[in-house]
Amino acid sequence: MVQAIDNTIIVLIGFAGTGKYTIGRELAGRTGAKLIDNHLINNSLFTAVNADGVTPLPDEIWPKITRIRQIVYETIRELSPRELSFIFTVQLIEEDPTDHAAFANMVELAEARGSLLVPIRLLCEIEELCRRVVSPSRAAMLKQISADSTRKTLAAKTVLHPVHPNLRTIDVTQSSAIESAMTILESVRSITGYQ
Repeated sequence: MVQAIDNTIIVLIGFAGTGKYTIGRELAGRTGAKLIDNHLINNSLFTAVNADGVTPLPDEIWPKITRIRQIVYETIRELSPRELSFIFTVQLIEEDPTDHAAFANMVELAEARGSLLVPIRLLCEIEELCRRVVSPSRAAMLKQISADSTRKTLAAKTVLHPVHPNLRTIDVTQSSAIESAMTILESVRSITGYQ
């Protein structure tokens, strides 16, 4: 059953393997919101550099991806119907200033559209994350598939924790995508007051 949400931007923030895409797809199916997965934006460039999910990507690729992301935001801001809702998936790191700027861009997009912004931090315990990240289906989508890289990232970094009144943090270690999506929808409803 679709429970439409109006002019809302949900941002799923988490490490690779957390389940952002799977949860986002579940949310999109339940709400009619449009899913803008980070790999929808990234993969044309990842393909061009022959990304394999294990070899580190060249640093020079990230400013190019930022330019594509800005065009997507511009299109949403200028051309999409106001009632349309969106679900973004993105890995943002607390220790990376450019990721703080990326979140600020999402805040600006929501403000420009007059949209409700609901950032959701998705957390997952390290062993479960390493189990998920090596899934063969991730390789087909040009996603990072190295458990070693995941361990190194988690040892040194944390998921972005932006200051925002609608921020929610959900541990998805033991939750299915459906359960996580329902928890997120309950959060959105609690913010809007809709039942």
